[in-house]
Order: sequence, then structure tokens, then C-alpha cells
Amino acid sequence: MSNALRGLVAALVVIAWGAHAQDAPPQQVFAPQSGKAPVVVVFSGQTGMQAYHQTAQQIADAGFHVVLVDGNDFWLKDTRKAWGLVKDVITRAQSGPDVQAGKVGVVGYSLGGGVALAYAAQMPDLVATVAVSYPLTSFIKEPAEWVIRIKVPVLMLAGTADTYKNCCLIDTARQLAQAAAAATPPMLTLHEYNGVGHGFNLATAAPKDQASGQDAMKRTIAQLRQALPAQ
Repeated sequence: MSNALRGLVAALVVIAWGAHAQDAPPQQVFAPQSGKAPVVVVFSGQTGMQAYHQTAQQIADAGFHVVLVDGNDFWLKDTRKAWGLVKDVITRAQSGPDVQAGKVGVVGYSLGGGVALAYAAQMPDLVATVAVSYPLTSFIKEPAEWVIRIKVPVLMLAGTADTYKNCCLIDTARQLAQAAAAATPPMLTLHEYNGVGHGFNLATAAPKDQASGQDAMKRTIAQLRQALPAQ
């Protein structure tokens, strides 16, 4: 099956969670070309799942079983409920018939990156690694205290010119990385893209930012492969 056809089929596979949890958000599955594969859960940005189909397909093409969810569905004032929803989407993805047993990788973008940092990065029993691009960090008021909560390796990819809604500023990312560097081993590492703005992995990204998007995908896949080797 061609990549284009597989992408189309995957985009149409919306799994209703009703019998398991009536208020659980929908998800879309992007399967690898063949065989059982490690699971990667991708949390989209505020623009929703549709904008991240290409991203999810790229990760699936790298050999992962990808479950794409809408980051908006997990960014809730009720943090206990949000924690439960994140845990549920991970455990349900792990139980699929065509997946490799074990921990999952989590990838988040923008708002979804905030979800990954706030919840998945604190679930070492379920999550092997987290990779976030231009993540929401404005909710983090004390970076030095926040990094103590991180329990799995986190790769953060951020543009130095990202001022979108002041949600994902490079200064906060640097403060988090600096605080994490004091630990052994550091649980968060930061890679910066000089002069690059928000959404650099998306099809709508400025032409000058697209190379950074390609590099960020390579780094994300490398992080996932290191933490989730194929059996």
C-alpha cells in the first residue's frame, strides 16, 4: 500500500472510545508498513489533529505505531481528569493487537507539548521518552521546581523567535534546560533553532523554517528509536 493511501486510510480511522470511557477523546491511528511496532502517542497543537496528519504519518513511516489525539481534549482545568485521560489513551494504545509490548513514546506540539510535559513526562511506568516541539510552557511559573517532576528523558525543540501568544517563549525553555542541567543525568535537553518561529514542522510553516522542521523530525525519531528499540 502506498504512503499516500495508507495516510488516507489512517486519517479516516477514528476510533470511538465509548464502551471503555464515554467521555474519552477520539483518536486516529497511523500504522507502520508491517509488523508489530513500538507505540508513540502524538498530542496535536491547538489547531487539532488534521494539521498533524503529515507529522503522525512521518513517525509511522519511521517504524512506529502512532496514535494521534487532539491536545485540546487533554488541556483541562480539572487536572485529575486530564491525568486520567492521558493515562487512559496510553494504556489503551499499549493494548492494541498490532503493537510491541512495553512503554510508549510521547510526542507533543504546542498545546499538546504542554500536555506531554504536564502529564506524560511524569509517568515513568508507562512512558519511555517525551519529545516536544515549540511546547506550551507559559503555565510553568517556577522552572527549577518544575524540572524536579520530570521522570523520563525529555527532548525539547524550540525556535528562538517564537512569540506566538507568548505561550512558548525561548526564555522559559532555556530556564527549564538550565535547571535540568544541574541533575545527573539531565532529564530535559533543549535544542534551539535560531530565528525560527512557531509551528515549524507544519505544512503552513514559513519557507525559512521548513529546514528546521525537517531537522526536528529527525531528532524526534532518533530520540524515539533510542528509547523504543524495535524487538
